[in-house]
Amino acid sequence: MTEKVRAFLSINIDDDSLLDRITRVQSHLDVRDAHVKLVERENIHFTLRFLGDTSVNKIEKIRDSLSSISLSPFEIQISGVGAFPRITRPSVVWVGVTMNGEKMIDLKKRIDEGLRELGYGQDRKFTPHATIARIKSVQNRRPLIEAIENKSDEEIGLMTVESYCMTKSTLTPKGPIYETMWKLP
Repeated sequence: MTEKVRAFLSINIDDDSLLDRITRVQSHLDVRDAHVKLVERENIHFTLRFLGDTSVNKIEKIRDSLSSISLSPFEIQISGVGAFPRITRPSVVWVGVTMNGEKMIDLKKRIDEGLRELGYGQDRKFTPHATIARIKSVQNRRPLIEAIENKSDEEIGLMTVESYCMTKSTLTPKGPIYETMWKLP
């Protein structure tokens, strides 16, 4: 039986000042009547593609297939707080990208094309965002909705995208543990 790892492709946020600002936004989500699980600071990232359980034999094949994708560094503006599936029924709270999001979308399309050659199917619609919290339950939605709306125009800062990586995700009772497996380019 082939060993598998839970994996995804992502752009990591390594800038401490950006993470500090995101953490401050997260602190506003601690509202009454809502069970909110904040994403750990070191785990905040932009997911490009969730791969799920992936054979360890396939990991290098994925890297080889994607290594031909060129990536000229570009800046993004991280700003805006929102929720999926919608603000009135939040299950995920995120920070968005308001500048050069189309460059992230283009990178994602090129990654999907490379993965298609390895048998991966079409992925869902991509909206550049970094998840900052998951909503476990809500007794009264209004305070949580207001907290999100109050931060909807929040400017986090600029970030240069120079690479993306494959990340291994190990699920534990205390939350996921992420480990970078490789980085491109």
